[in-house]
Parts: sequence; C-alpha cells; structure tokens
Amino acid sequence: NLKYIGTLAVAYHKIDTDYAKQKGIPVTNIAGYCTDSVAEFILAAILNEIRHLDKGKLRIKNKNYQPDGMSASEIKGKTFAVFGAGSIGRRTAELAQGFGAQVKYWSRKRKSELDNKGITYQDKDLLLAEADFISLNFAHTPETEKFLNREALQKIKSGAVIVNTVPMETVDIDALVERLKMGDVTFILDHSDEMTAEDLEKVSPYKNCVIYPPIAFLSKEARLNKQNLFIGNLENFITGKPSNVVNS
Repeated sequence: NLKYIGTLAVAYHKIDTDYAKQKGIPVTNIAGYCTDSVAEFILAAILNEIRHLDKGKLRIKNKNYQPDGMSASEIKGKTFAVFGAGSIGRRTAELAQGFGAQVKYWSRKRKSELDNKGITYQDKDLLLAEADFISLNFAHTPETEKFLNREALQKIKSGAVIVNTVPMETVDIDALVERLKMGDVTFILDHSDEMTAEDLEKVSPYKNCVIYPPIAFLSKEARLNKQNLFIGNLENFITGKPSNVVNS
C-alpha cells in the first residue's frame, strides 16, 4: 500500500529508487535546501587550513601574541577544481571564483551556466593532477563509488587540499590511507557519522586528515529550507503535482 517516499535529505543512495519506480512509487528528496550552507563550509574549511586559524587561536590561548613561525597561502590565483556540477558544485565554483581562483570543473555533463561564467570544463584526470584545491560535490551513486580510487589519489599533486562533503563511499579508504601516509596532501571530510568505526580508525591517526562532524549542511537558513521543501514535496504529491522526484 506504499504510495510515496519522501526523504529528509539531498542524498537518496540508501533507497532502492529503481525498484520503487517499478512499483510506481515516487521518491523525492529536498535538493537545494543547503546549497549555500555546504558551499560556504567548503571555502571555510579550506581557509581554516591554509590560513592556520586554529593554530592562531591556540597561540592566543597560550598568551603568545606573536606571528613568528606562522605562514599562510591564498586561494587567489590557484587552480580550484569542482567535481560534480549540481547546485552545490555550481555555488562552490562561484564562491571560489569570487576569491580569484582559476576555477575548473568536471561533471558527467557540461554545464553551460558554468561555461558562460568562465569556469572551465576539464578532463577529470588532468584536473586531479593540476588542482591546488579539490571539492567533491556529486551524489553517491554506483558510478561515483570509490571515485577517488588509488589511481586517482596518486594523481593529486603535492600540497593539494581535498574537501569531501559527500558520503565517504566515494573514496577508497585504504588508498586514501596510502596517500595520507605520504604527508603531502590534506583531506577534509564531514560525513564521519556515516563511516564505520573501522574506517574512522584507519584515517583518524593522520594529522593531514581533518574530520568534522556532519556540519556542512547546518545553518538556520538551511533548516528552514529543509522543512519547507519536505512539506512542499508531500503537498505537491497529494495534489497530483509531485516535485523533486529522483526516480521519474
């Protein structure tokens, strides 16, 4: 008797959408509710790393008010790679462009709205190799499972900062550990709540792996958007005009 599935999230990879479609059951998500929240978190996480803000605050707590020995770098002029050009990927690209980065993207399909803004499409392997900053912004699907595999991770250049705000199933954990051991890249993630204890144990010992709780989507504005979209999807289904259907 099931007629409708509405998920209170953007991701829907844990729902068998193909089987639901066979049964005539629409599956809806709340795409776009946290676009700005996640995109801003990505830039904030990068800035925290390259400007060493935590280190600076720790100095003040220890009553050290001198900048001696501290260093920083800028986003401006660097190559900023966005993988996945959905709403969050596009917004991340725009923000990075506002910082003066040379922004490039890879997606399964080219996006004219990015091309028209001077955000360049590039082959994923070439982009991995030249990027100073990498942001993963695609959904977890069978096609993106372990997108960052051993080969891809080894292509990433020394000094790069990688931010993954999508499920960690998109990353080969053992291959990531191999790259973290080299100590020449920084990997940032925020889906720690969905990782197994075993996988967390593998990556947590490395200082160049920055683990956040799932906070990228958290903002007052996103919370209100979430509620409105979820209820709106249900109302639209009841009135015969389903919205945000992911298995149509």
